[in-house]
Amino acid sequence: MPSHSIIILTKDRPSLLPRAVASAERSLVAGGELLIVDDASTRPASEVLHERTDASMRFLRREVSSGISAARNAGIAASRGAVIFFLDDDDELAPEYVREILSGPARSFDYGFSACAVVTDGGQPKVKRPRFATGPVSSSAPLRKQLCGTGMGFWIRREVAEATGPFTTAISMNEDTDYVCRLIEQGRRAWYSARPGVTVHQHFGPQDLPNITARLDALERARAMLHVCDRFPSMAGHLGRSYLRHCAKAGLFDDSVSYLRRQRNVRLRLALSLYFHFKRLGYWVLAAGRPRS
Repeated sequence: MPSHSIIILTKDRPSLLPRAVASAERSLVAGGELLIVDDASTRPASEVLHERTDASMRFLRREVSSGISAARNAGIAASRGAVIFFLDDDDELAPEYVREILSGPARSFDYGFSACAVVTDGGQPKVKRPRFATGPVSSSAPLRKQLCGTGMGFWIRREVAEATGPFTTAISMNEDTDYVCRLIEQGRRAWYSARPGVTVHQHFGPQDLPNITARLDALERARAMLHVCDRFPSMAGHLGRSYLRHCAKAGLFDDSVSYLRRQRNVRLRLALSLYFHFKRLGYWVLAAGRPRS
């Protein structure tokens, strides 16, 4: 069994994928593998990377796209490493990040994530303020700080991933939020790296597709967030605010009020959030929506 796997999911990003792959190759520790999951790209990833001959690199081609969660689940099933790292196809891993995780945290903790450096439109990297000092993530920390996406240097031990189960395919976004909520609910131990483990590239050019979130409208974002809220009612204090924000952008005022009425312990907090979200966008949005869900 390889000591670790780096999984890169890709779809129709031929000009960005080589950069992500090059960073993954630099990050691999001896005995690791790099798995490229091609989610039915128009131009196969194996063709884009045909000049690379790294023996540790494998390809998994999906001829029909079933969404990011299905592709990620297929990647986990096909990977062989004891520790699994995820990397988006337009981002870069820090050279020593994988080695640092394998040398310590992955031996004692179930999963982890890191701070990020962000590059917008090819500018200079800007390091986001770390959430914690490097070390264990306290279960008493605010939920908003405990949650992370798979693009934030996320890693997980294989046995934990198998016990947690697959990423949900019922929603087109926020599937990683759903997944991490499950890990938190199960009491899994998380590790945080304050030094950036990944450089996240934010780009808006026409040469490649934008990320999945940017391609979805506010109505679909609200639907996906409601799915997560309903699955984890004990976390409504944070998740509910995200749902109300998406509702405001979609003009779903009646849906917002309906959700608010179902809450109890956090009703006042969410009511204030509802008010400010709609006020920030202007009162015109109230007349624009009337339920569309």
